[in-house]
Amino acid sequence: MSRLQDLEVFVQVVKSGNFAKAALELQLNPSAISRRIGNLEDHLGVRLFHRTTRSLSLTEVGERYLNRCLSILTEIEEADREAKQHSTEPQGTLQVGCSSYFAHRHVLARMAEFLEQYPQLTIKLTLSDDVIDVVDEGLDVTIRIGELADSALTSRRLLCDRRIVCAAPAYLEHHGIPQTPDDLAHHNCLTLNAYKTTLNQWRFRDRSGLREISVQGNFTVNSGEALYEAVLAGLGIGRVTRFLAGPAIQSGQLIHLLMEYEDANDVGVYAIFPSNRYLLPKVQCFVEFLAKSFLKLQ
Repeated sequence: MSRLQDLEVFVQVVKSGNFAKAALELQLNPSAISRRIGNLEDHLGVRLFHRTTRSLSLTEVGERYLNRCLSILTEIEEADREAKQHSTEPQGTLQVGCSSYFAHRHVLARMAEFLEQYPQLTIKLTLSDDVIDVVDEGLDVTIRIGELADSALTSRRLLCDRRIVCAAPAYLEHHGIPQTPDDLAHHNCLTLNAYKTTLNQWRFRDRSGLREISVQGNFTVNSGEALYEAVLAGLGIGRVTRFLAGPAIQSGQLIHLLMEYEDANDVGVYAIFPSNRYLLPKVQCFVEFLAKSFLKLQ
């Protein structure tokens, strides 16, 4: 193996947590992995790992060496990406991150058409209702609902959404219909515990302007779709996106509440990507495809 492959083996062992899992990822024998790490340590004259029969952990030198290796491998990856961006046909693996409910409702159904247009591409989709770190997770692009806070990333707005307050008829029959935002203090309000914070501050607009109401309830969850299902089941009042609740409101399964007090600000749905990856054909064609396809939802 080359020195570069030694670095790749070292990083994979750290990511996997042991030699056996790293061997599976790299399609090598565990003995070969152990031998390569031993040879690397002999070459450096230091121990990179603390080894016991049950655990494997980095030494202090190993921690510093890992950071250097990650930097080197990232530079090589970006050099490869820069060279490949001149390819006229999008190809390779496109790593995409998205929230579970948005993927199930609006992305997965469009993937057949996209992959038919770009047969040399492979999609690797990561689903999470928490904010996915595009860089740390090695993603090419992620779809996020809400404003972009990290200025190191680039975004493109794909469409607009809006969060609305709603409840099932069964819940309202037992607990009454809130007439003003202040009435929510007497109701079981379901909250979304995601995006590294608890979204229990609901915005409303009245004659005095924009204000926030702190809501409480006996149910919180880190999935937007799970929150929607709980509202649909009559557990309480929830604040969910229009795209998610719209069909149920039209069918009468949910009742749209406090419409006259709604905050008029739209919530954007964005494609988020590292600035140096937008010019890659596989990223550009994917973002353009979604932007064009989502026009039908506006």
